[in-house]
Amino acid sequence: MDEAYDEVCARIGVEPRSEGWALWNTWSDAHLKVTMVVSAVEATEGLLKNWTPGRALDPVSPLPSQIALIRQGWIGPMTFSPRGVSRTGLGGRPLS
Repeated sequence: MDEAYDEVCARIGVEPRSEGWALWNTWSDAHLKVTMVVSAVEATEGLLKNWTPGRALDPVSPLPSQIALIRQGWIGPMTFSPRGVSRTGLGGRPLS
């Protein structure tokens, strides 16, 4: 992102944390694009390490206590899971 961390947090609506936040772009039950702001940064890093060689770990979801906020729409840039690549047909190209 082009903005500073504090600016992004303010725009999203969360307080900055020294550990940071992970943004999970996903779909709601009504198939709408949503972004979950979660505290599970280490778990997110583990998912990305598994997705890089194409290992799908679906379904994966954070614990309710790890979700700080859910916003409509996707916040980018983003990396699709292997399932997301097949669902969107973007061939793994990140959105920005």
